[in-house]
Amino acid sequence: MFTDKFNLTGLAGYLGSVVAIWDAWTLADVSILVGIVTALLSSIANLVYTYRKDRREQRASDAAAARLEKEQ
Repeated sequence: MFTDKFNLTGLAGYLGSVVAIWDAWTLADVSILVGIVTALLSSIANLVYTYRKDRREQRASDAAAARLEKEQ
């Protein structure tokens, strides 16, 4: 009954594939992957920071324009 819903040989095959891939990786492969992930994360952080900075500058510009209109 348990083996009908849970295919143990299929799981063992997938696990063996994951272990084979993990075993084939070298330190150079891991460092390349870490570099790619770091570059992507820093790019995303820079986009968020730039977006927020633009919004702050736009609010400051709008406030300055409103003050100039109020003075005239």
